[in-house]
Amino acid sequence: MIGKKGTYGYIKRGRKIYGIVTFTTLAAVLALYFGAQWYFKTNKNIFTIVAALSCIGVGMFAVNFVMFCRAGGCTESAREAVELHKGKLAGAYDLFMTSYDKNYPISHAVCAARCVCALTEDEKCDVKSGEMHIRTMLENDGFKGYTVKIFKNLDAYIERLDDLNKVEQSKEKKSTEKVMDLLKSISL
Repeated sequence: MIGKKGTYGYIKRGRKIYGIVTFTTLAAVLALYFGAQWYFKTNKNIFTIVAALSCIGVGMFAVNFVMFCRAGGCTESAREAVELHKGKLAGAYDLFMTSYDKNYPISHAVCAARCVCALTEDEKCDVKSGEMHIRTMLENDGFKGYTVKIFKNLDAYIERLDDLNKVEQSKEKKSTEKVMDLLKSISL
């Protein structure tokens, strides 16, 4: 519906699509309810029940819309810098990870050499807690011994990408893809 998770612009597209769907379905439910009330001159009709039950779906779209509005995606300048340095590393853009306590907006993340590195452009992001959250999710899924680092500084992240490109081994490609799939699955 909104594209593939981990692609650049995923959050921006999600915001637009869920906004359109939310307001369209809300308008349809309201039209059904008030149209039936106007036509039958009472709330006691099947269309009122259909409209009330349809509110569940509208609510689900609305929650997703609010979450996409809260999420911050990767900026164009960061994307351009990352593209120049990511090389053959497996990576993903626009990951918005949530936990019970906090949210972690990740602009870009890579996995190589048993290391997960990520960039956040949100100054309010608690990187230590985010690193612990990702590490816990990895360990819970059977990926032991991975180091996790979230960078707030783009230049430091670019430097780390260059270092990872030097040590990247194609032998770990399968586990690297599984780690990236996990990161996408725990993201919005």
